[in-house]
Amino acid sequence: MKIKVLFFAETKRVVGLDGTELEFDGVNISDLRELLRDKFPSLSEILENSAFAVNKEYARLQTVLKEGDIVALIPPVEGG
Repeated sequence: MKIKVLFFAETKRVVGLDGTELEFDGVNISDLRELLRDKFPSLSEILENSAFAVNKEYARLQTVLKEGDIVALIPPVEGG
């Protein structure tokens, strides 16, 4: 299936892209996280503490993905 992944803040800086379309054979966000780790090794550490949103709603690692979903990768925010 095809999904779109959007990058923000630190993830956007590290990857150098606003987003990407991926052919995805996995089932859920956890599978996607592993695919992103393989495709963008520089994201490995950030992925451990990032949140995900699917179609503008926060998602858990067990959230099942469907064809055409838009997934936002939201890195942890620093500051005070």
